[in-house]
Amino acid sequence: MLEEKERTIPNNMARINMKGRRWSDAVLCKFENDHVNVFLENFEHATQKHEQRRQKIKKDEELENEKSVPEYRITFGEKPEGITSKEYELLYIETLYTIKHKIGTTTSKYIEGENDLYAYAQEAFGLSPENHLRLLTKASEEKAPILILNIEIVEAKDLEAKDANGFSDPYCMLGIVPEMHKSVLSHQSSGAGGASSDEEVATDSKLGFMKRLKSFRKSTIRRSQGREKNAAVTSQNSQTNCSLRDKLPAKYIQTTDVKKATLNPIWMEKFRFNIEGSKTETFHLDIWDHDDEFSVFEAARKLNQVQGFKGLNRYFKQIAQSARTNSDESSHVDDFLGSVNLKISEIPSTGIDKWFSLEGRSENSKVHGQIHIRANLATREDRGISEEDNWTDIKQHVELLQIFIDHELNAFKGKTTEWTGELSRDAETILHQHAIQGDITDIQRKMCRWIAYSKKHLERTLTHKLLLSITEQLEQTWQPTSLSRDESDMLREGFTLFINHCFKQIAKIRELFPAANKIAMERLEQLLTIVAKLHSMEVFHYCCPFQNSLQHELSLIIKAGTIEWFDRMVLETTKPRLTSDEEILRNMSELIYILIADAHSAVKYYNPIFESTVKLAFYHISFKKIDGKLMDMITKALEEELGQQIYLSPTKLLENNEPDSADIAAFASAAEQTSLSLFELYLTLNELSKYKIYVNESHRSNLKINQYYVYFGVALKKWLAVARNKLLHRIEYSLDKDKIDTTLNNKFTSSSLDISNCFIQITQFWRRLAWPDILSSIIFLIKITEDIANATRLYATLIEEKLNAKKFYETNDLTFYTQE
Repeated sequence: MLEEKERTIPNNMARINMKGRRWSDAVLCKFENDHVNVFLENFEHATQKHEQRRQKIKKDEELENEKSVPEYRITFGEKPEGITSKEYELLYIETLYTIKHKIGTTTSKYIEGENDLYAYAQEAFGLSPENHLRLLTKASEEKAPILILNIEIVEAKDLEAKDANGFSDPYCMLGIVPEMHKSVLSHQSSGAGGASSDEEVATDSKLGFMKRLKSFRKSTIRRSQGREKNAAVTSQNSQTNCSLRDKLPAKYIQTTDVKKATLNPIWMEKFRFNIEGSKTETFHLDIWDHDDEFSVFEAARKLNQVQGFKGLNRYFKQIAQSARTNSDESSHVDDFLGSVNLKISEIPSTGIDKWFSLEGRSENSKVHGQIHIRANLATREDRGISEEDNWTDIKQHVELLQIFIDHELNAFKGKTTEWTGELSRDAETILHQHAIQGDITDIQRKMCRWIAYSKKHLERTLTHKLLLSITEQLEQTWQPTSLSRDESDMLREGFTLFINHCFKQIAKIRELFPAANKIAMERLEQLLTIVAKLHSMEVFHYCCPFQNSLQHELSLIIKAGTIEWFDRMVLETTKPRLTSDEEILRNMSELIYILIADAHSAVKYYNPIFESTVKLAFYHISFKKIDGKLMDMITKALEEELGQQIYLSPTKLLENNEPDSADIAAFASAAEQTSLSLFELYLTLNELSKYKIYVNESHRSNLKINQYYVYFGVALKKWLAVARNKLLHRIEYSLDKDKIDTTLNNKFTSSSLDISNCFIQITQFWRRLAWPDILSSIIFLIKITEDIANATRLYATLIEEKLNAKKFYETNDLTFYTQE
């Protein structure tokens, strides 16, 4: 059997030799100098080129960070409508009217002088001096507004205990003490038979005021004790009382609820007083202990029955009776717990929010405790409009804010994205006065500010850091019942415009926010943060109840934006007219290099930001959307180049007989560059497929790119066939160039070194290929091993024949050849 096997080996070598000769004869004329080492070296060059492109991605990343950030606002056609020229003039008149009728004392934050405010308004509105004077005249002709005092009685603490149980039943009686009423009452008390002291006449001292207030309270007692003596005085003052009756407010004095058995009552009650006289009037508050038998509280509840001064006089008579005082005023003040006086002229425009120490009814009164009061001034224009209706003021406030923002941006010398959003003191003063005169609440101001800045952002790019700050201020102030239906609708419109604008920017994330640019990444993080903030706010869900979840909306945006970007990249990479398969495959590789760079950016930059701000995996969504479209393009290109065989498994491919020499020659001679383009395409797909690990594991197995290597089975088969046949040709060529050299003591022939180098290149080619499937790789690896083994046998057979022909085979001191 051994002899039979030995006879079989030469026969096989002969067949291999004859097959190799037929292929060699077919391509020798064209590839005389093109051998397997050149063919595989080209593949090695393609591998090196691929590695250079990978390194270029990192270098481009460093260069991108040094570039200036692109303008990241794009006009999407949602610019808010502006106001008409007539509305513009009316708004300017309203601004001038606001300046002319400033209320409250001015704090250091705001501007005092009217002329400075007029000049700023004229400059911000861009009006000529003539138009300014014309509109100022119109504003001056308007009727002056009615001053309003808004009071909130919050709570009190450490009150005096008046009841047997160690507590009191406190409530507050509060109202306005007009200058006119004080003078009338002072005159009335002096004519009632009681001596009028100098302290009651003094109007500027605090003690004088308290004296007059006590006279105010005790006037009914004096009238009761000396009714006959006062008859003449009453007749003389009838004309004065008639004029007072017409000017007395309907709800001149009001009361809080009674808080039972406590020394630290909490009221949280709001009141509103019209200040129809001068600003020299005084707000007065008394705290009383409620008497179940007869109380000031019950008398105060009949307030609406008060008609003119006589009714008010009867009212204070009840107050005096409930105090249970005797002729010695300084000794018994059992039901009185303290009082507070606040001059209207001393209330700042920003309002008051403070604790007041309670005062006694006289210098000898001993009271203690404090009360927490909030007070602010407002105005109401006498136009027949409800006091609660300030919708027009709110809309004007938004428009005024936008005009001032525009003016400040025009005056700002840097980029709009560098503006902090801070307005000048002139602008803040006008806006502040407009808000308090229009009785615009704090939440309404925050709403107006957010709407104005967010809408201006659609026209002129503002920083998202600024918008986030304004959003947080809105969230901190809002309560479910704090806005009307119209205000909620207005806020919803602002939310919708802004959110849609942000979504459109995210859809163009690759253009507007270059991944490696630090500033761009900060902007993207701020944008996502403010979008996430809005979607987490109660006010947003209250105004936009049917809004989809943020993750759902962003997923749709990322998918649409990725597809739009991918289609554009396809057009850009295939823009020239392609005339050859090689160009088509090369452009496909170029497209995948772009996708690799995008995958790198997404994983390193976009993913962390999206996950930390909106809990969304950006690359998972993006790669899944690209995967299907890309692989459809790849399979179409490979099918046009390699036919239906791309769908065959490696086992099916290798079951077919080896293509004859003519087929291999055609593949090698006519499409070797195409073969290299195929190899480069394979390498790029191999690199891109590595990023699939960043796709959620549950979706990873469904990716089409998982099977990219299957479509290259037929190409690999031909690559190996070309390499094998070129190797056979190289063996013959190397042996033909060997010659006898008896002078050198070489250990190897040049042909053996050449062929060994070819073997190394084949193994390097296989390692570079990095075939991802283990089972099919074994099939190809067996094929490569067989080809190398057969080539080795052929080389041994041919060199044995040459040695025999040269009569050197039997020599003991082996002489080797050197190549010419």
